[in-house]
Amino acid sequence: MSDSIRISSGEKKIEVNESGDFITLEMKNTTFMNGLLCLIKELETESNALSSRISQVEGGSIEEISATMAQAEEVCGKLAEKTDGLFGEGTCRKVFGEQAPGIYEFADFFGQIGTLIRKYGEEENAKAVEIVEKYKEKYAGKR
Repeated sequence: MSDSIRISSGEKKIEVNESGDFITLEMKNTTFMNGLLCLIKELETESNALSSRISQVEGGSIEEISATMAQAEEVCGKLAEKTDGLFGEGTCRKVFGEQAPGIYEFADFFGQIGTLIRKYGEEENAKAVEIVEKYKEKYAGKR
């Protein structure tokens, strides 16, 4: 019989629609997590800029409003590409359906993802402490 080890990947599958489709949070993948945090920061920056622009054009001309809507569409298109790039092709279709998501839908999605990251992060930290303590006790003073 051979020895074996298994290391948990920390992947968490999240159901995203009534059809049972899911996305995966790669909690221990630093590249994924950094990409996710950068995407959330970009959403925050872009939504603030759009909110500011929208408040400036309230009561403005059709041309000003149309230009602002075109900017929002461009921003959301980029966010959709980056979301699909991070979570996998077709993520936005799974999460938002066939309609292109707007800035509020992205804010809702990433807000919910943030809540799950905190939850799973706390679980992973508790497991890590347990593992460290287990081996600390087992090998204490055996150097």
